[in-house]
Amino acid sequence: MSTAVESKSSVKAEEISAKFKDLLAKTNKEHPRAEDVKALSDVLSGNKSLELWRQVASATYLAETMVIQNANATAALKECWKHRLQVLKKDLGYDDAPMLEQLLIQQAALCWLKLSLVELSYSGTMNQSITLTLGIYWEKRLSAAQRRFTRVCETLARVRKLSRNTPALQFNIAANGGQQLNVTK
Repeated sequence: MSTAVESKSSVKAEEISAKFKDLLAKTNKEHPRAEDVKALSDVLSGNKSLELWRQVASATYLAETMVIQNANATAALKECWKHRLQVLKKDLGYDDAPMLEQLLIQQAALCWLKLSLVELSYSGTMNQSITLTLGIYWEKRLSAAQRRFTRVCETLARVRKLSRNTPALQFNIAANGGQQLNVTK
């Protein structure tokens, strides 16, 4: 009996997901119809447990994609950078991290990518004869990218330290013979 209920529930979820994708296609354009936008909002609101929004690329992912697409590099390098970003996030513990840490890891990876690209441009520019104004521009741009990257790394480290240094909960239990037993969880 429970298998039939689960199967019915699964079919219903697939139907809702298909409706969501259809509405998303209708509304993901410059001037969508107001009734389609309302219907999309209703599907999202009425089916929160399905987390349909997860089917759409996150803003951070789109930012990463845009940064890579706009980079002055070959298609092969861009593809390698995409994979490098995924490995970087995994190495920073993205998969097992709480939501706040995941957000910071995404931001750290994006800042690392931007810093790397600014450093690459900076190095290429400084290899030639340039004006003082251009040199100052690149120094400031590089310093800003370094500050952003350093700040997000420090924030991630701070959040991790705070979340892992929570004091243990201690129970004092009276044992036979009047002795106290301390149990830490």
